[in-house]
Amino acid sequence: MKVARNIIQKSFKFRISKPSKIVQVNLERTLYLCRQLYNAGLQERRDAYQLNRISLNYYDQANQLSEIKQTNSEYKEIYSQILQDVLKRLDKTFKAFFNRAKKAQAGFPRFKGQSRYDSFCFPQSGFSLTGNLLELSKIGTVKLKLSREIIGKVKTCQIKKELNNWFVIFTVETNGEALPKTGKQIGIDVGVKNFATLSNGTQVDNWKYYESSQKGFRRAQRSVSRKRRGSNNRKKVVLKLRKIHQKIKNRRADFQHKLSTHLVKTFDVICIEKLNILGMSRSILSKQIHDASWSSFFGKLRYKAENADKQLIEVSPNYTSQTCLCGHREKKSLTERQHTCLKCGYSNHRDIVSAEIILLLGQRNLNLTETVGL
Repeated sequence: MKVARNIIQKSFKFRISKPSKIVQVNLERTLYLCRQLYNAGLQERRDAYQLNRISLNYYDQANQLSEIKQTNSEYKEIYSQILQDVLKRLDKTFKAFFNRAKKAQAGFPRFKGQSRYDSFCFPQSGFSLTGNLLELSKIGTVKLKLSREIIGKVKTCQIKKELNNWFVIFTVETNGEALPKTGKQIGIDVGVKNFATLSNGTQVDNWKYYESSQKGFRRAQRSVSRKRRGSNNRKKVVLKLRKIHQKIKNRRADFQHKLSTHLVKTFDVICIEKLNILGMSRSILSKQIHDASWSSFFGKLRYKAENADKQLIEVSPNYTSQTCLCGHREKKSLTERQHTCLKCGYSNHRDIVSAEIILLLGQRNLNLTETVGL
């Protein structure tokens, strides 16, 4: 009997190949007006609460769009659903702010500068893809570099600017692509010296993309600080600095995508620790933890495992580095890299033993879940 698989969402990102001057102007104008609308909506919400103690929502502001188009004719040249999505984006920002404020002190939503607002979205319609040609309502037709086939039903089309390049991100709904079962299970212990250590003894190097780019990064930062604000020379070196950031981001993402894809193809069950990465990032190793970006890696593992019909199990990180396979627990300092059990005599690299413990805990959780499922 076939079991229906859950519908999942995936994203496909493609680069726009050399848009024409007219399309380039339309893209820039649309992005500029969307940012203006976002900031105006934010200002209206702040004023309404500070002056009259009124909390506005999406519908209050969306009802004003027709009036805005009458008083600002330039907004008539923007597809209506794009403007609606801008206000939904603002509404999500406020909802996220209120949720954070319930738990701890949270920063109030900020106005978006030119470098902090880089995308707009067609949430339902207004776009059509024929081959590698994408037609965008009130913008024009662009040519895409289709690096892979789009699988699933396209739901949204997001246009994003990264430095001087434009990209299209399609969000699709699909049933996933189940990969062949291998019958293998693995535990993963992440770290700073080695990015990941597997329970089978494999250790994956931490390439430290940010740290390895520090020399050029600092040189570019000094160059920016020496230039006069608003000058063309400053804009040039700021662009150079942003390119360094973008290269670091791309290299890290490429590494994590390749590693997560390999793990999902090779193993049916993947066990990881449920780490408090936010809390750990406030420690003395904050720079190294941010550079490793474990949260991003776990996120890739999570959605790829779901898409491939594999299992990702999170276990408690408590005492995984202090416990032996025999169950004996002994406190070890961070400088001790070799595990030697005083009870059973088992000896191995500390991180490998931690990965083995993570796998053992994951298998126990898996067996418990399967038993309850019966």
